Amino acid sequence: MQRVERVTQRPNSALAMDSLQLSLVLVASVWAAMNTLIAGYTAVNATRDRIVTGRTDEGIPLSPAHRRAMYRNDWVPLKAALSAVSLAFAGFLIFLPTLTHEGPALRVVCYVAALLPLGGFLGFFVLGLSDRRLILDALARSDADEPAGRGADRSLD
Repeated sequence: MQRVERVTQRPNSALAMDSLQLSLVLVASVWAAMNTLIAGYTAVNATRDRIVTGRTDEGIPLSPAHRRAMYRNDWVPLKAALSAVSLAFAGFLIFLPTLTHEGPALRVVCYVAALLPLGGFLGFFVLGLSDRRLILDALARSDADEPAGRGADRSLD
């Protein structure tokens, strides 16, 4: 008996995807992006609230030095990372249609889906500037309220 193997040809590239595969990647990437951004949004806002109020979630007061350290070491890097991740997800979704030779409708869907993380980037970056002003004002008020000689490092930038 002769064995016949069926060979399927892919368009021009070993990386090419059919529309079902691309749709699954699109849905999974949007889901992952939104979960990551929502979790990050929650964390960065909780950190901002702790710095501004000067209290932990349990109500324990934070020293001005601790609040400044939280600003520099927690809030700024987290805000920057969320902006970068949002921009990277948008870039991925814009790049995704190049992996297929499907019609233009799929490209439009990918480009529209890229608007979600792109909007996240703009929100994290632009709204981060107003949050930064709020934090710096709160830290300046706490420095003014602090007794002389207790604060070690007063640089904020």
